[in-house]
Amino acid sequence: MKLIWHDEFNGKTLDTTKWFTQYYSIFDFVAKANYEDFRKSTLPEPNMEFTGNSLILKTDDQLPDRPFMANGRKVSSIQTYDWNTNTSKLENKRGGYIEARIRRNATPDATQVNGAFWLDSPGPDARYFVEKGNHAHGVDGIRPSGQVFEIDLCEYITTEIVLHGNVSPEGKFLQNIGHHIVEGDFVNKWTTHGILWSPAGLKFYVDGELVREWRDPNDIKSPNHTMNILLGAYGNGGTVTVEADYIRYYNWDLQGDNELPNPGFEYHDELFPWEGKATISSSAAHTGKNGIILNPGDYIHQYVYLDHSREYELTWWGKGEGKVTTGIENIKAVTGESEKTEKDIFNHPPLFTEKRLTFNTLPEYGDHCRTVKVTFTNEGSTPLFLDDIEIRIISE
Repeated sequence: MKLIWHDEFNGKTLDTTKWFTQYYSIFDFVAKANYEDFRKSTLPEPNMEFTGNSLILKTDDQLPDRPFMANGRKVSSIQTYDWNTNTSKLENKRGGYIEARIRRNATPDATQVNGAFWLDSPGPDARYFVEKGNHAHGVDGIRPSGQVFEIDLCEYITTEIVLHGNVSPEGKFLQNIGHHIVEGDFVNKWTTHGILWSPAGLKFYVDGELVREWRDPNDIKSPNHTMNILLGAYGNGGTVTVEADYIRYYNWDLQGDNELPNPGFEYHDELFPWEGKATISSSAAHTGKNGIILNPGDYIHQYVYLDHSREYELTWWGKGEGKVTTGIENIKAVTGESEKTEKDIFNHPPLFTEKRLTFNTLPEYGDHCRTVKVTFTNEGSTPLFLDDIEIRIISE
C-alpha cells in the first residue's frame, strides 16, 4: 500500500496542517457536553509535550480547572476534523490502512482512565449518530442501521476494540455492535494498533498481528464516508498519558486512473483484496509477471468504493476458449444485498483479447462512496486466463 498521510511527531510543536486541538466527538455533541464552549471555540486545549521524536498528550492538575465530561474527567486530544467549522484535514472516505504506535500510562491515583486511538463520524450535527429513517436530535438520520459511527482501535488502559452503532429511534445510544478485548499487558508499553478498513469489512491488528475481524458479506459494518481520526488521554485526578511515535494512513497503490486495487495480481503474489478461488500464475500474465487461472466453476470477486451516480467502464484481458460471466453489483449498505446488477457472459478465444462492460453507480448521500462488487466466474469447461482488470470513470 502507499503512504497517503502521516505525522511522525518529530517537531517541537503540533503540525496544525494535520490536526485540530478543539476536541469534540459525536457522543459529546449528542450529550451537549461543554456546548457553549464548543460553539465559541473556547474548549480546553490539550496538554501537550514534544520530545523531539514523539508527542505526549497528558491529563493532570495543570489542565484548566473545568472538567470536560459530566463525570469530571478531563481530556487532552487531537483530531483531524473540526466540529465547529465542519472542516477536515484528512479525506479518507475510501478506507485504507491506519495505524499508530503509541504508549499509554496512568499514575496509581488516576481514575476513570482512558487512553484511546479511534475513528469517529464527523458532524456538524448528529445525522451520523441517528439511524436512517429516524428523526432525533433535530436531524434526520443518514446512517444505515448496523453501520458503525465510531471505531475504537484501543480504549481504556487495556486494548479494547469497540464498534459503536446501535441507536434507538428516539436517538438514545443502546449498545455496541462489536466488542473485543485483546489479552495482554499494554500499560506503559509501545504498541502498534492498526485497522484495515475496506468496503468488505474491518480487520484489526496489534503489533502487526491480526487479532479480530468483522467481515460478513451480509453484515458489512464499514463506513463509506470520511472518518475523523482522534488520539486522546482522559482522566480524573492523577496523571494519564498517551505518547505517540507516529500515526500513518495508507491506501492501495492504484495505477493511473484505474480505481481497482491489484488489477494484475502483482501484490506480493497475493489475491487479496480479491477473494474467491483462483490460481496466480506467470503463465496467465498478459502484462507484468502474473495473471490468474480460473478453472471451471472457479470465481473471484472484489468489493470496491466508487463515486456514486457515475458511469464507469470495466475492462479486462482474457484467453482460454471458454466463457466467463462478469457481474457488477451495486451493494446495499450493511446487508450486502444487490440493489442493481449488470451481468453478461463473454467468450474468450485462445489468444488474449480485451473485453468491456459499462455500468452505473447508484446515488448515495452527499459525497459518500458507493460499494460495488465485481465478480468473474468461469462458466465453461476449460480453464480461463485473466489479467489487467481495470475500472475507469467515463468522462462526462
